[in-house]
Amino acid sequence: MGPSEKTQHAIRRSTRLPLKVPVLVTSLDAAHPFSEPCDTTLVNAHGCGLIAAREMAHGIQVRLEIVSAKRHTTARVSEVVPLGGDPETWLIGLELDVPGNFWGIEYAPSDWKIEEPVPPAAEPARPDRRNEQETSVAAKPARSRRWRLTDISAGACYLETAAPLPAQTPVLLSVRTSDTECLLDGVVRVSHAQTGMGVEFTRAEGLDQRAKVKKLIDRLTSDRAVPKIFVGRKEGCVENGKENLQAIEHAAQDEESGDDSDSDSNSNDQLLDLVRQGAALPAERFLDDLRRQRLGDRCEARVDIALPVLLTGTDVSGRPLDQRVTTVNVSRRGAQLAGIHGMLRPGDTIALARLHKKEKFRVTWAGEEGTVAEGQIGVAALDPNSSFWDEVLEAAAKSALEENL
Repeated sequence: MGPSEKTQHAIRRSTRLPLKVPVLVTSLDAAHPFSEPCDTTLVNAHGCGLIAAREMAHGIQVRLEIVSAKRHTTARVSEVVPLGGDPETWLIGLELDVPGNFWGIEYAPSDWKIEEPVPPAAEPARPDRRNEQETSVAAKPARSRRWRLTDISAGACYLETAAPLPAQTPVLLSVRTSDTECLLDGVVRVSHAQTGMGVEFTRAEGLDQRAKVKKLIDRLTSDRAVPKIFVGRKEGCVENGKENLQAIEHAAQDEESGDDSDSDSNSNDQLLDLVRQGAALPAERFLDDLRRQRLGDRCEARVDIALPVLLTGTDVSGRPLDQRVTTVNVSRRGAQLAGIHGMLRPGDTIALARLHKKEKFRVTWAGEEGTVAEGQIGVAALDPNSSFWDEVLEAAAKSALEENL
């Protein structure tokens, strides 16, 4: 095993989490002086990866500081990979001299526990007292978000926290029950300040995450212990509020494919429906609906029906849309639409018109090109008291009643 392979083995022997942490990297090598602010992209108990605006000499010792937490340690530059660009950037791998939870993450992955900690390496003495003050607080744990899992289904979950992440943030969830850890990819669909956030699970390429969620729910049901939760941002997936996630529309695809059991379970996923439409609802209304669905009350009936409607809006390239599309299904506040010509993204606002009614809706998801959901979108009414589909729902309810008589 060569030096590079040994380094990678050392850094990867604990679970890596995609997490952006602003750090200050300062050289401790007099022959290569620098002090560079950077952001981490991955962290674990043995090191981190970060993006730097300058090249760093391989093998040199550095001082790694989380300025906001007034905490520092020492590390060694283990990997230096040029990323190109103009100006050029570098991917830097750092290996901590003292492995452990330097990042101050509460409920960190179980393999971050270091059984025999190594004594911390000594730093060059400083003449001022600021270094002593920093050293005195270095052992204090960083304040981090506390997460409480209050609802979970095959397609979504709701996490209570005083500091939720913004909507459309791609995240990685670590859920630990007893000695078992489950890592899940997701995206925040609705965020309530000082309260919590709703996350839609996404499907990683080559991984059926829905099966993992089902196993997790079984463990949560049989294990009375409160699960420990960590939520980290996924790196490089959001730029200027625009999503760039693979397979973000997996739930919609399952509904349309109809070739596995997930289709039926997903069509009855009340929590997923609520989370997808949540951004269009006042927080009080959302939380009330959340409490109702916990008790098994379906907040909105969904009717499978094909109706022509007129859609107007603007696509991602700025071109106006004015086209007739067809509903796949409708509920009191939302709908799934097919036959979309033009690219829309979650968060866009469009208008729908049928008969004598016209109303604005927010796009909650959009099918990816080349998938069975291509040309389809999910929408939620901006008006929480929307009556746009009332006539359709009343007619469907009446028809169902007559069939049962």
